[in-house]
Amino acid sequence: MSAQRLVFGIVLWASTLGGLGPTAVRANPDTMTKSMQLYYVMDEQAQMPVYAIRGPAGWTLESDVQWNLNNNVVPVTIGAALTDPQQTRRVQLFPELTCYWLTGDAALNNPGQWNMGMLNVAPMDPRTALVEAVLNIYQPGVAGFQITGVREVPGLPAALGQAGPNVTGVGLRAVFPWEGKRMEEEIYALHMIGSATMRGEAGVTTQTTWGLTSAHAFITQEGLLEGHRSLFTNMVRSGTPNPAWVALHLNIKQQLEARFQQGLIDNRMAREAIMAQSRSLAAQNEAFRSNIMQRHRAAMDTTAHESFVDGIHGGGGSSSSGGMTGQQKYVDSIHDRETFHDPSTVTGTSEHGYADHHWSDGWGTTLSTDNPNFDPNIGSTLQWEELERVE
Repeated sequence: MSAQRLVFGIVLWASTLGGLGPTAVRANPDTMTKSMQLYYVMDEQAQMPVYAIRGPAGWTLESDVQWNLNNNVVPVTIGAALTDPQQTRRVQLFPELTCYWLTGDAALNNPGQWNMGMLNVAPMDPRTALVEAVLNIYQPGVAGFQITGVREVPGLPAALGQAGPNVTGVGLRAVFPWEGKRMEEEIYALHMIGSATMRGEAGVTTQTTWGLTSAHAFITQEGLLEGHRSLFTNMVRSGTPNPAWVALHLNIKQQLEARFQQGLIDNRMAREAIMAQSRSLAAQNEAFRSNIMQRHRAAMDTTAHESFVDGIHGGGGSSSSGGMTGQQKYVDSIHDRETFHDPSTVTGTSEHGYADHHWSDGWGTTLSTDNPNFDPNIGSTLQWEELERVE
């Protein structure tokens, strides 16, 4: 991966929101005037608040801040929910979902697997992405969960202060049974997408980074959500990040990225050292083999032996230079074999079953194939030579 990798940062819910319906209905005046208090989403590992959110007094805050320092792209996930225990109302804030997909010369994908805190999956359009995230990540396995509508929300990016050419607001509505009641839920998110091209030893590769950010939900009993949307919107809008935690998060990400890049450099240097050693050993092996073969051929006079063999198979007759006697050809046809020039043998020839191509390593080992594209030299430290038929 390159340092040019696109990364979606932690986005805190600190802007106004719009509803899915044609108009937003204000909450009852008495609801808005109830006493409010600050709720702090705590990072227990860092011993400091991540952000504060304002909500009605007496509500219950649940939050989960999880660090994984093996994930240099997304090292922390944050989720929270504020619930009214009296009226079954709930505002839920979901963790960021960052995905990536590779295309090009060195593309290697493992769909459905997590890597560096990102999910490896091909890009989806905003509606499909939100539906898949809700059903498989945000709220999987909710009995009776039924999506009743999904559409793009054009004003959402601007309302969240994140408008841009590659940012799309999207939302869905759903209903589900819970403790004998029928609940209604609206889930909103921003769909973001971008790409970066990387050039390396293996060629050109493009990484598309995409996902959902600022995902949150409003939940009430069915038919009551419209009346509470203004309260929910003000609660989400009140979210305020802790500058000290934001600085901590940035510092940790920079350290993790530096460690990751150093690991890439170390791995590349190790690969280059191994390849250099392999090339050196191959050269030494070839020099050794060539030296042995030269000494072997210089010490070997094959003239008498070849005449002796010709006498056995040809009744005393001999073949023309490099050719075959009628007896040799007859024997070959009976045994369904062909004779090839092979300098590595004592006779200078070798016999093989019928195949289109035969290769010798010069040490008496041969390979036979009908595949015209087969080349045993590829990936081998030995020097293979293709044999020619004796005509």
